[in-house]
Amino acid sequence: MILCILQARMGSTRLPGKVLKPIVEGIPSLYLQWERISPVKKVDKIVVATSDLPQDDIIEVQCNQWKIPVFRGDEQNVLKRFYDAACLYQASNIVRITADCPLHHYKVIDWCVEQFEKMQVDYFSNSNEPPVLEDGWDTEVFSFKALEDAYYQASKNFEKEHVTPYIKQSGKFKCIFQKYISDNPYNFKLSLDNENDYKLIQKIFQHFYPNLLFDVQDVVNLLKQHPDWLEINKSSVINEGYLKSVQSEKGKK
Repeated sequence: MILCILQARMGSTRLPGKVLKPIVEGIPSLYLQWERISPVKKVDKIVVATSDLPQDDIIEVQCNQWKIPVFRGDEQNVLKRFYDAACLYQASNIVRITADCPLHHYKVIDWCVEQFEKMQVDYFSNSNEPPVLEDGWDTEVFSFKALEDAYYQASKNFEKEHVTPYIKQSGKFKCIFQKYISDNPYNFKLSLDNENDYKLIQKIFQHFYPNLLFDVQDVVNLLKQHPDWLEINKSSVINEGYLKSVQSEKGKK
């Protein structure tokens, strides 16, 4: 059982409610992302995992209307949320993606699962940090065994908030990082974290609409043709939330 967990919440500090913000023709970001990843072939089930806070009730309501499976769990300890969801669905392997990536695409997920299986590793990702970085279609694939070990052994807050740091950094697991588009030298900022990211992502969707299944190579080619579009969110920082969590942990020492 390969379970894809799409992590979502309303409580973003930089762009509140971003996962339900309309992107094109009034279609919310989360639903667009679901449409773009749902044709995936290498995954048995996709579930949206949100928190049990009242502010995230709306995510459950919307998912129910869209007939999208939804799981609710711990708000701060997202590692526990993933572990509980994986246990519920009896997953042997887990794919982790986040709802700040409306430009994500099913082909990336399929490819990442294929690499994970072919290389027989504990963890595979197409995006971590330079030089392997593909912001906006970040995908992580890992075994239930690795997730379970992280759940019981991780002790730092940022390890619990960001799910996979313990797996990647403990030295106990075989981890591989490799770009989906190997010849792409650009570190585009294509995740949805702030108002400028929102404007750029809207512009990209509007360019391709009504086609909602344009792939990531199409996006890369578009931005190569229109480098001025990247000026829209040039001040945005990739993985800013994670970096802040790590610095906060260091500050406690």
